[in-house]
Amino acid sequence: LPQIRICDKNAYNGLYDMLVTNAKSAAGIDLSKALGMLQDRYVCLGITCEEVGLPDFIAEASRPTCVNPPENILIVGYNGTSDMLLDTALTDLDVRAIGTLVEMEANNAAMDIYKWGRYSKDDDISFGYSPIKDLTTDLYSNDQNFVSKDYITKYGDNFQDEIIINAIQGTGDFESVSPRSRRVATEAAIVTMVLHIYALDAMYTGIDYCNKGDQDTYWWDDAVASLVGWAEGTETGGSVNNGFLFYNIAQYLCDVSDTCKDGGDSEINRLLMIALTEGKESLWALNCAAAESRLADVELILETVLVDLLAYFVEQISSNPVDEDSVSHGYIVATAL
Repeated sequence: LPQIRICDKNAYNGLYDMLVTNAKSAAGIDLSKALGMLQDRYVCLGITCEEVGLPDFIAEASRPTCVNPPENILIVGYNGTSDMLLDTALTDLDVRAIGTLVEMEANNAAMDIYKWGRYSKDDDISFGYSPIKDLTTDLYSNDQNFVSKDYITKYGDNFQDEIIINAIQGTGDFESVSPRSRRVATEAAIVTMVLHIYALDAMYTGIDYCNKGDQDTYWWDDAVASLVGWAEGTETGGSVNNGFLFYNIAQYLCDVSDTCKDGGDSEINRLLMIALTEGKESLWALNCAAAESRLADVELILETVLVDLLAYFVEQISSNPVDEDSVSHGYIVATAL
């Protein structure tokens, strides 16, 4: 159950109430319902239906059907065409697991997931993971990604890696910072400095393939998964409070400022998903110029979100200068900009 809580608090609460809080005896538990809820979150445990097998303690007629999530999942209404979309989207669970361990002061365990991975997988390695640390060294592979070049010019090659390690371990600028605020800094740095720039790099790489006459949308799907993540769910507009990545920033801002649209969605996220969807369609049609135009729109949207987020934390710090979480957030976002 603790591992399920990392990726889906609602599922955790439901299972905890069913199996612990409201269970007077094992005989009173609806095992079929509980198993169905658990099966729906096997991905949180890093396991599949085939690995677990069929339970013999539930009659076949009452046994829930276990179905693994498709690799080309929907992400907040975005229809992926890459077989590996799910594997990249699960990076958000790595982010949340690292942050959780940092707050628990389990720094070595957090470093292990940062360096070796836990949920997100690499399709080039059989049963291998795609650790976030590797993304900090792969940010600069596309010459068209001027955002990453600006980072090199201003901060040097390994800056993202260094700031994340310092936040995890409580060293450098984070030597006297509380575990809670180090968690804030760790998660924010991964989302705004690493996955943000990696997504831009992936989209530029997708356009490079388009210019060679290749219709493959793998890299574009990879970018969307890196910005949105698995926990947002499949429905247009995403989840209420499960998201962890860049997409969730605009949702958070519209919630706190009471500017969300009908249905509770962020307007800027709607614009983002339109640009991402149209960009993929342009790649599929080999209209590379149109895809590049949509990428420019995505860049502008992401930068706008960062500016809005920084303005929000400046306001929070002004009203409460000792709010360590806001200071950590503001420091990371200002650096990301």
